[in-house]
Amino acid sequence: MESRRENDPRETFGRALRAHRQGARLTQEELAARAGLGIRTLSDLERGVAGPRPATAALLCTALGLGRPAAEGFHALAGASWRSARP
Repeated sequence: MESRRENDPRETFGRALRAHRQGARLTQEELAARAGLGIRTLSDLERGVAGPRPATAALLCTALGLGRPAAEGFHALAGASWRSARP
C-alpha cells in the first residue's frame, strides 16, 4: 500500500527531477548553477518539500536540456506539484 506522501504531486515531481538530473550526470550543485537556482531550492524540490513555480520549471527544463516530449511531461508534473503546494 502506498503512503499518502508517495501520492503527493510534489513527491512525484521531486522523483522525476532527481531522475532527470542523475540521467544528465549532474550534481545538485551543478544543476542549481545551470538553472540559476539556489541549492536549497533544488534540494527542496527534489525532496518534495516544495512545488516549482512555472518559471522555475522552465529554467530546469532548459538546464537539463529536455527535448519536447520530456519537457511537456516535466511541465505537467511541475504544474500539478505547484497547484498542490499552494493553499
